[in-house]
Amino acid sequence: MKMIKSKKHTGVYQKTLSNGDISYYYSYKDLDGKKIWKCVGKKSNGFSERDAVAQRRKVLAEVSYSDEPLYIKKRKQKEVITVRQLADKYFDEKSDIKNHRDAYLKYINKIDPVFGEKNINHLTSKEVESFKKKLVKEGYRNASVNYYLAQLRAIINYAIEKDVIDISNPCSKVKLLKLNNARQRILSKEEIDLLLGSLMHNPKAYLFALIAIATGARPKAILNLKRKDIDMGYHKISFMELKKNTKYSVGIHEKLKLTLYDWIKDLKPNEYLFFRESPKIDKNAHITHTSIRNKIQPIMNELFNEGLEPNDRINKVSLYTLRHSFGSLLSSSGANAFVIKELMNHSDIKMTDRYVKVQQAASQKYIDAIL
Repeated sequence: MKMIKSKKHTGVYQKTLSNGDISYYYSYKDLDGKKIWKCVGKKSNGFSERDAVAQRRKVLAEVSYSDEPLYIKKRKQKEVITVRQLADKYFDEKSDIKNHRDAYLKYINKIDPVFGEKNINHLTSKEVESFKKKLVKEGYRNASVNYYLAQLRAIINYAIEKDVIDISNPCSKVKLLKLNNARQRILSKEEIDLLLGSLMHNPKAYLFALIAIATGARPKAILNLKRKDIDMGYHKISFMELKKNTKYSVGIHEKLKLTLYDWIKDLKPNEYLFFRESPKIDKNAHITHTSIRNKIQPIMNELFNEGLEPNDRINKVSLYTLRHSFGSLLSSSGANAFVIKELMNHSDIKMTDRYVKVQQAASQKYIDAIL
């Protein structure tokens, strides 16, 4: 039987044997431009087209480490495919990715000015490493730096998978930064009152902060709230867990009811609570995470963050601090780990331990008193 070319991947083939089994192959050009064929294995032995793709990419990477032959250099000099072209294709065709608009804006603001006009065939891991160090020097948190690196890697990988380019991804050689997952700072009840009082002049920011403090919901879950997610009969709010695409409910605090119910009284079921108002009112689209952060973070900085380093994730108060404060206040009020886990929608009880420890610390005086 003849070789059948893969419809998805360049240089990958399969051949049906006389006994009905399938053998997988890949081809590539060596440093002298000679076409080389390699058999990966048979389907009956557990091999698949994916194995052929992986082995071919590994060989191509090894070839690329060596001095390139003249015919490849000439071909690359003629091919000008920029990172911006790949990004445009990525965002056009991946419109279903989570927080698509935010992701695109982050690319435009941070990656495109550095790499947008760069010919992808000339992009090196050294340049990506320099980009990483530049972000760190500018004070970006490790998580943010890793986000930009992952986004650039995803754009290039997508182009490779679609056979738009045939290279080894230079981002794969750049290590991500280690994350400090220690519990962030929490707000006391007095600090929460101070924050809410400082936001009274901005009703949208005030409501967002109040929901965050009274429910412990993640910022992006709050932004995705629609009128239909508010159950005024049973006084519950249903939040979407974006990673799992599932919903969970939290009861509405008495302090939140009046403000929330007044806010949604004129909204239709599918309209967002935090709808866009610029350049025009559009209640069928929610504002971005950046937009709500820009309304609240400057006030948080003024109240709580003066004198702290920009990348001091542990001590700096941010939107996520409101969620952590909710968990800690639950614990100090006597809620056990399983109640906190359910209300905060944790996937693992271990994630809840950080809040339970607050209560344990408060009870230490009773332990010390027994002897």
